[in-house]
Amino acid sequence: MRRALLLCLGLAAVTWLEFQFFPGHSYLEGDTQIYLPMLERLDAPGFLSRDLVATHPNVTYTIYDELTLCLHAAHLDFHAALVGQQLFCRAAAILGVFLLALSTGMGDLFAFALAAVLNLGATLSGPAVSFVDREPVPRAFAFALILLAAGLLAREKPLLSGLAAGVATVYDPAIAAPFWIVLLLAFACDARLRSLVRPALPILLVFALLLANLAQLQPGVVEGEGFFSKISDPFAALIEERTKAVWVSVWAGREMWHYAAIFVFGIWATARIWPALNRQVRWFLVGLPICGLLSVLFSYVLLDRLRWPIMARIEPSRALLYTVVFASLACGMAAAYASFAGKKVEASLWLLFVVGMPLNVRILDFFHFERADAVNAGFDRAGVGELATWAADQTWGSSMFLFPDAGRALYPGVFRAESRRALWVDWESGKLVPYSESFAAEWWQRWEALTQEKFSAHHLQEMLPLPVDYFVLQRQNQLRDVRPVFRNREFVVYDAGDLRDARKPLALLPPRNF
Repeated sequence: MRRALLLCLGLAAVTWLEFQFFPGHSYLEGDTQIYLPMLERLDAPGFLSRDLVATHPNVTYTIYDELTLCLHAAHLDFHAALVGQQLFCRAAAILGVFLLALSTGMGDLFAFALAAVLNLGATLSGPAVSFVDREPVPRAFAFALILLAAGLLAREKPLLSGLAAGVATVYDPAIAAPFWIVLLLAFACDARLRSLVRPALPILLVFALLLANLAQLQPGVVEGEGFFSKISDPFAALIEERTKAVWVSVWAGREMWHYAAIFVFGIWATARIWPALNRQVRWFLVGLPICGLLSVLFSYVLLDRLRWPIMARIEPSRALLYTVVFASLACGMAAAYASFAGKKVEASLWLLFVVGMPLNVRILDFFHFERADAVNAGFDRAGVGELATWAADQTWGSSMFLFPDAGRALYPGVFRAESRRALWVDWESGKLVPYSESFAAEWWQRWEALTQEKFSAHHLQEMLPLPVDYFVLQRQNQLRDVRPVFRNREFVVYDAGDLRDARKPLALLPPRNF
């Protein structure tokens, strides 16, 4: 009892520390800018009826929206509902790694330390996906639950393992697929493991049926191309322009050497500790990293060569997470066992691999650490909040806003989420390009019109015919001779009607007036 209590306290403490400090968390700084407008519109269809993102939901094949809306109906705001799921899943990932390490005979302290270090995360260059995502998004929830499922099966709890993997499947089927593939192969090929694996397999069918039933209740956005149809050349060009990570051929030539090296180190570490591993952990440490590497080939053939539209939405190459994470896990276990054997130098080298992954997953450039691009981080969240509050209180729910001088900054999406007001276009919305050719064409047309020339009063004048109700400018770009309807230290807002009725051509105030 005391051991269980200490483990629960330790799990809670590590989860909180990693949530607050490193890798930390964020909200409305990434994919939640896409998901939240969809959730808002599903909850209240009267809002965001003119917004491209909200009216093109991509949550058909996930329980993410149903569960979040259920929690929201229980009087939690969306932020709390999403963060609650994020905290639970981060704790699940830590527990899963702990159970995997424990299954090798490692002591509680070493197993817990390995779980804590491994869950510092890793960001994969190329497929542009993170092991521990800072945002509360379905793929992160699914991967965390798969780690828990692997840990439970390692401890011979097949029903609980199947349940965790089933929930992961309805969060993100593509992320969960490698786990089930390895489990089915183990069942088919390993007679000694068959009796342990068998109870988990019917759960896959149950959750697959659940996902299919839920999908029938969802508003769909995915267009009805045939399964073997091809992405058109213009659509392919748009996908590559906005979401380069989808195309394996764009990045594989320079990145796959690193992932191949990670795989080799993982297999080497697994070989070093092979006698200490039970049969199911052996399958995970070998099979899942192989699935990760094969996912790149799978994506290249079906998307880059055959151009199947469904592959652009699934992004199979994200399964490289399994190669990185399970190789790191094997190296961490090898470090522990080398330490037990008194091989301090070997232990240090294995541990260096584990600690280095959160800093730079490009292992062949191991000592060349780079900071993540923070181009969109520099905006005043309080200023955006004031603007969103004003818009929510003082404008019609169907109002359309445009931020013509924002460029690729994140704050327009933050405004949309917090105000529940539609945006004509913003850069972050382009993440939905692979999901719909009609969306992609419309988004690109709007984005190109917005950015075809540098922002100026003349360019703003040319935008006045657009079906926009309010133009939001940065404070340094406020206009002469037109009175804003709102201003704060960061922004000025102009009613589009006032701009169209202006007697003189629009002009910016000179910089000396700021």
